Amino acid sequence: MTAPSSAPSRRSLRSLDALAFLAPDIQGGVGPFLIVFMAGTLAWDPQRIGTVMFVSALVGLVVQAPAGALIDSVRHKPRWIAGAIALIAACLVVMANWPGYGVILAGQSLIGAAGTLVAPAIAAISLGMVGRAGLDARIGRNAAITAGGTVLWALGTGWVGHAFGPHAMFFYAVAMALPTMAAAMLIRQRDVDPLLARGADTGHEPDAAPSARWYDRRLLVLLACAFLFHLANAAMLTLVAQKVGTQAGTSATLWLSGGVIVTQLVTVPIALAVGRWAPRLARKPIFLVGFAVLPVRGLLYLLADSPAALLSLQVLDGIGAGIFGVMLTLMIGDITRGSGHFNFALGIGAACVGLGAALSNLAAGAVAHLAGYDAAFVMLAAVALAGLALFAFAMPETRYRPRSMPDALAARAPTTSAP
Repeated sequence: MTAPSSAPSRRSLRSLDALAFLAPDIQGGVGPFLIVFMAGTLAWDPQRIGTVMFVSALVGLVVQAPAGALIDSVRHKPRWIAGAIALIAACLVVMANWPGYGVILAGQSLIGAAGTLVAPAIAAISLGMVGRAGLDARIGRNAAITAGGTVLWALGTGWVGHAFGPHAMFFYAVAMALPTMAAAMLIRQRDVDPLLARGADTGHEPDAAPSARWYDRRLLVLLACAFLFHLANAAMLTLVAQKVGTQAGTSATLWLSGGVIVTQLVTVPIALAVGRWAPRLARKPIFLVGFAVLPVRGLLYLLADSPAALLSLQVLDGIGAGIFGVMLTLMIGDITRGSGHFNFALGIGAACVGLGAALSNLAAGAVAHLAGYDAAFVMLAAVALAGLALFAFAMPETRYRPRSMPDALAARAPTTSAP
């Protein structure tokens, strides 16, 4: 069986919507606005900013896979989300009041570690609620709702930072954490099938033998592609934020807010479309589009100098983010089907994403410091082309195609010898 034994309650479904709307924004603290804060208010250079982002991402990287394994093993996953959000809120309060280098480095590192629980837990709750048959549409819906929530978060953070000063952005994020924790706690445990939530089939415990193989070459190639995607992608917004911070002055938070909003407004229809058509179409061609826009975006940044031109290219970021966020989860679900290690594999995937993002910020920050922003964008575009080539030539299709009824009956029919 690949569906829950009973339909989830309306309360749990609406709470999951609210969680998808709010949690991913709080998950990263104040996100790219922290970069503007460090570059503008604290006047840190690109290399120092890159070091902070690298170390905090590295901490998250180390705990990604254990966090996925933890989500596989615990039963009341919403409580863990609420606990992680509470820790993030506490870190934001400390960072806002004592914005020194060590405090921001430690606070952002704790935020990165706590945030690793959020995404796999939401994916697990989604699978446990709707089953495999409804997962494609649910993941697409989650991504679209998350994009809508990010628009509200960017509008609020940009306005609060512009009207009340950069420190107020931290407290706005803390205020948003409260309804996020409430949404998590409103999800009913009985509405989440515990076996489905970890990637097993309902009514059948996964094979727990040590020799059981739940991964194959497809997963390794997919993880390598995810690493390269974020090695190229993560630092692009970081570099744009730094350029905007130096060019726009006090209006930097508003410009960056506009860029985030553009990205998310594009992500909403893309994620919904991918979630709707994924059950009917092959996975690989859809994902190829997401990989293809990334090198184009990196090269187009070379032609854009004004804040408006730089942030208008976030349209391409929205296309890539909308596709990547949905398809990576679905393809990992395809590969780990029935294994009981869905969230562990998601954690490994998130670790690859985190490693790529950390190295991206470190390398791009160093290149921008030594040779300028254009050289950094060229380097990122070259990495993006490498990821596109690897995915195009080495990644097979993963979509699960059950046998037709006649084939299944023929497989079960007893064989007889010829007379």
